[in-house]
Amino acid sequence: MNYIKYTRTFVMMEEQTADFSAREAPVKGYLKVETGNNKGALRCVVQNLKYYSRGDYIYKLILFGKSGDRTLHTVLGSLTINRYGNGETYFRFDPLDMDGKGNCFDDFTIAIVAAVSGNNDKEPLHPVLKGIMKKSNSSSDKVESEEEMRGVQLVMNQDDDLLESAQVQQGQQEKPKQEEAEPAVAMQEQAQEVPQNPVNYNAFYNEYLLRFCGYTCKAANYYEDVFPFENDRTGARWKRIQNVASLPLVSPGAHFFATQYRHFLFGAKPDASGVACRYFFAVPGRFVQEEQPDGGRSGFVYWQPVAGALPGTQNQSHNEPGYGYWIVAVDAATGDIIEAG
Repeated sequence: MNYIKYTRTFVMMEEQTADFSAREAPVKGYLKVETGNNKGALRCVVQNLKYYSRGDYIYKLILFGKSGDRTLHTVLGSLTINRYGNGETYFRFDPLDMDGKGNCFDDFTIAIVAAVSGNNDKEPLHPVLKGIMKKSNSSSDKVESEEEMRGVQLVMNQDDDLLESAQVQQGQQEKPKQEEAEPAVAMQEQAQEVPQNPVNYNAFYNEYLLRFCGYTCKAANYYEDVFPFENDRTGARWKRIQNVASLPLVSPGAHFFATQYRHFLFGAKPDASGVACRYFFAVPGRFVQEEQPDGGRSGFVYWQPVAGALPGTQNQSHNEPGYGYWIVAVDAATGDIIEAG
């Protein structure tokens, strides 16, 4: 079996015990698995796990499977969670050899998040979350429906029709109408007479950006709610994302400052019907030119101070730049990057 073709699947995980919940609410989690070019990447998102500051317990992601009469298992690694019990961890793997013994990814069918004692090596594992992994297929390339994302409470809605319309528009631009088709010879002659315009691939990047925004909205309940601004002119609902590598923008400056401050914000503004009409990315930085991503050329031209900051953008008593976020907006209908303010 090979994993050349790109596939993407989601695995919803169900609580197995409430002993490791941080609050009186179910522990939740899901996996996003991507394979392609014989490489694999997995994102594990969890919510409401009990946090042990002294390392009494750690959480590990373990895959199980069967090969004949043999039980297979491989430990992908430990999960990282914050003091609120939420976490998002990325793993890389070889889908052709998951466990160093030649067993491929499709040989594993069960994913477990287990609590492992940090003090007693002989203490049994405590399964906290469990998910059944389905074999990927071509339909996984489509935007996942809300039914496929069962168990996830959507706090940000995203209209899948907007994404589909962008895809259809791209297809119409690339697909010639059959009734206007000409014989091959005539087309060659016409091509020699009229210079062809180079193909524009911007639609791919717009679609990729919309996909990221759509998935983030669907999994919004697994990210930390934040209220960073007192007078927020964007009208967005904000989520804090600590995995700065997932920032999908082509902006070296945004990636640099998100890495410096170890997070960025994602926001969505709903319209009258509750559907997202505009997305936002906010990168932390002071109100100084040196911390404006790419000097504003990548769209980060709007800045808002954090809640609790002194009036204005300067601390007058100390003459220090104020702290806040540089913000860029994304049109939810087209995927175009636009000014936020």
